[in-house]
Amino acid sequence: MTAKNIFQIALGPLGCLCLLLQASCSGDNEVIVQEKVAERVMVFKAKKRAECLEALLQTAEHMVDSLLLTEAQNALNDSLARLRPGRPFQPAAILPIDSLTVKPIFERIRPSSRTGGG
Repeated sequence: MTAKNIFQIALGPLGCLCLLLQASCSGDNEVIVQEKVAERVMVFKAKKRAECLEALLQTAEHMVDSLLLTEAQNALNDSLARLRPGRPFQPAAILPIDSLTVKPIFERIRPSSRTGGG
């Protein structure tokens, strides 16, 4: 066999292989792109769902904690300590019954001559 025959024999399968690769590479790349885009969109949606679920759980936890605290405070406020009466109001000042000024009963006491008052 000559080098030319070997070259032709090797060129045949190599040419077929090149044609197959060209056909597969020049095929519809749009399908592969759409698959990759769909995969990335699915991953993004899964991440967003997880973030939203976490935010929702945190909000729900905060609401439940607030409700439990309010119920506990209401239970304490509803006990007997709450029924204790408050301080009474101070009564109004009592007005004096007599509005006259105070005077001595006797204006002047005169000493009697027997006692030697003078």
